[in-house]
Amino acid sequence: MKKIQLSLALVISIAGQVHAAADDSTLLRQMIKEYFDGVAAKDFEKLQSMTTEDFVIYEDGKVWNNDSVFRNIQYHQPFSVKFALSDFRIFVDAHSAYADYRSHPDFVLSETVKFHLDFLETMIFRKTAAGWKISILHITELKTPEVDMPSRYRKYDTVRFAPEHYQERMALFRSEALQQGGIIFLGNSITEYADWRRLMNDVRVINRGIAGDNTFGMLDRLQDVIGRHPSKLFIEAGINDIAQDVPVGMIVGNISSIVQWVRAGSPATKIYVVSVLPVNENVRKEYPELTDKNPVVREVDLQLQQLAGAAGFTYIDLAARVADPSGNLLAKYARPDGLHLNGEGYKVFAGMIKN
Repeated sequence: MKKIQLSLALVISIAGQVHAAADDSTLLRQMIKEYFDGVAAKDFEKLQSMTTEDFVIYEDGKVWNNDSVFRNIQYHQPFSVKFALSDFRIFVDAHSAYADYRSHPDFVLSETVKFHLDFLETMIFRKTAAGWKISILHITELKTPEVDMPSRYRKYDTVRFAPEHYQERMALFRSEALQQGGIIFLGNSITEYADWRRLMNDVRVINRGIAGDNTFGMLDRLQDVIGRHPSKLFIEAGINDIAQDVPVGMIVGNISSIVQWVRAGSPATKIYVVSVLPVNENVRKEYPELTDKNPVVREVDLQLQQLAGAAGFTYIDLAARVADPSGNLLAKYARPDGLHLNGEGYKVFAGMIKN
């Protein structure tokens, strides 16, 4: 009788484990789908919540994580993707799990460039105190794109108007002590050329402007900002992208990505996005690539203003304060080059921030 009871207990135990494994298998399959829903939605916070701190992605000889994969994706804004998943196999243990499946994403860039890919993928899961988390994603491409990505979608992230100056500024930033909780100004020359500590009368202010930088460069160096966990971040970006003919949707998408990265990595930071400033006729002499670009400036600003509430930042419409009725930068606020602010222009800028 004891042997029969023991055998019955063993059967019940095994049945319970099988049932638990089946439940976990269903849960993990749903997690895979939700992870790629997060990729499609560009939801950084969701992806981070689903993965371990040491989460890593292996693809085509490269090692990525959530941050770096999304930095690469955002280079191709405006961007959308739909994922179809198939051929799941899932194996569950007490503290870890393994899944392989096929992924069939359809990509659209700038609403016109479309291509389909096929991948064989493997996910490794780890059971933590907070539940199952994804720890490793391995991606193997099975098919080359049906349409080659045009070179214009690859060039912007490598183009800098002043690459040597960029590296010099980056070296300076790396040499500075890690100061947390201050106020950071992130931007291009319009940010760099200001003495923000004097203008704001605050020694905690950090200037992270680099002349000639575009939104791609700012994405590349964003970790320096996030690691300092500023109380406030002011983002001034876009005019160099416009000079390089980067599409409006890509510029706005990159600025949105900067905001989302900071929100995910430094949730307490208050984020402010400053409007792109117009230029005036004098720009023809020193910066001819910005001639007749004010309509593009206005379109970027309009989209940023519309995005502000949903994306979680405050929009500062400095352009409206320094432009004439025709939308050109007023000479009294501009340097002779027709692009950069003079002392009076910075007073207006600082005054809007203080107020």
